[in-house]
Amino acid sequence: MICPKCGRKYEDDMPQCLWCDAPNPKRNKETEEVYESSEFSETAESEDDGKPRKGTLIFWMSIILGEAGVHCFMSGRSLRGWLYFIFGGVAFSFWVGALSPFEIYFPVAVHFIMYFTSIAVSVLTYIDAWKIAHGKYTNTKKGFNYTGAKWMTVITILSIVFSAAYTSISFVGHAKSGFLNIESYNKDLREKSIKKTSKSDSESIAAVIETYILKQEQFFKSENKLGRFKEIGFADTTASMYFQIQDLGAGIGVTYKSMFGCSTNSTWLYTTSIQDGKLTWYTSAPQDENCKEAFPKLYILTPNSECVNQE
Repeated sequence: MICPKCGRKYEDDMPQCLWCDAPNPKRNKETEEVYESSEFSETAESEDDGKPRKGTLIFWMSIILGEAGVHCFMSGRSLRGWLYFIFGGVAFSFWVGALSPFEIYFPVAVHFIMYFTSIAVSVLTYIDAWKIAHGKYTNTKKGFNYTGAKWMTVITILSIVFSAAYTSISFVGHAKSGFLNIESYNKDLREKSIKKTSKSDSESIAAVIETYILKQEQFFKSENKLGRFKEIGFADTTASMYFQIQDLGAGIGVTYKSMFGCSTNSTWLYTTSIQDGKLTWYTSAPQDENCKEAFPKLYILTPNSECVNQE
């Protein structure tokens, strides 16, 4: 390399002249080219970030794990993702399952609130899936949209129909059993309640029926006729939320009013009739095996004794 300033010769790779310290024009030109090339590469990469990206993965995340907020985390919506995760029921269901073995349960009000917030999160999740399917869902962190497809729209519609049907069935079930009834939300508590009911309430009801039979027999012996509850001095002292007692005149009826462990409105009838001056009892009970398992005491109690009128 010949220095343009002093005319002396030096190596081409030297940054400047060894004699007069003039900069090497050739070396500086190469440095500028490398810098411009690097700047162009960064600009191209930055521009590429704004281009639409394929939305297949994030779409499936919104459909399968939408209530966990996974697709929100993927698209840079961390806060929204945490809200989905908490109020969509995923975290709540985890803690319900984790604490149940220790017999630690959330209050019914918490179950009630979480039931409706999970429905709201499901609606928002399907709105997100719809946006992805139509290419209108943006990655807020990098600024690009996810590309959609027609098949995504079809999947979203089918998912909405299925979810709506499931939610409707669930809503009806909760409405029948009571939205503020803990049994509506916690399966473990349902089973515990059924066991408790079969041991306590059914035994209590059986005792009531035995008392009624005794009162009716005593009334028949003295009056030679059948009487209603008030006439025979029978008072229904039960305070059961599961069973309802009916005065049949010539007998007593017991109807199951809940829906767990036995069909709703299952009825046991204990009736009597006078035949040749004798009082004969009959029992009509549901043949549902679940009812037999849940309330065996009501099946063991089968009065068929005869009470003879003594005049």
